[in-house]
Amino acid sequence: MASKPEQSVSRSLRMVVADLPNGAGISASEQVQDFFDGLRYFLPEVLVSIYPEWIHEELDGFLPVVVRKSGEGEIEFVGFCILIADQAVTPIHLHIQASNCGDEVSWLECRIGEKGEHGMVRTPWPSTDAVGKLLHALEGRASTIEWVYKVTFGQRQP
Repeated sequence: MASKPEQSVSRSLRMVVADLPNGAGISASEQVQDFFDGLRYFLPEVLVSIYPEWIHEELDGFLPVVVRKSGEGEIEFVGFCILIADQAVTPIHLHIQASNCGDEVSWLECRIGEKGEHGMVRTPWPSTDAVGKLLHALEGRASTIEWVYKVTFGQRQP
């Protein structure tokens, strides 16, 4: 049985992409905010099952660079996640697909944290002026980042 955060993510994800064509960009809305709110709880739950140190990590929010419908019931998200303990940001690249027959995630591919000299790069929360520069610097780099945390589960549905 799916956890409450997984059910929330699945429901809001289906609502967000329901009437969009594949490849369409997704802009801010109440449903998108519900999706990101659910991810704050769901992703640490998934990560801790593989990486025990995530028992001490929580997410406080996200700074999106790209959010788009990448397939049926599916979103691709590239941006930053805010780590609650120190309010630092670190990159995230997520593909996630909601099951078409229940409130669960059928497939997930998640990459969090850029590898640095001393572990995961944790950039202090920037001032309002620096947010744009930070987001722009990530654009187009997701495929070249050496990720610290990598999780894939489920089967991608056509």
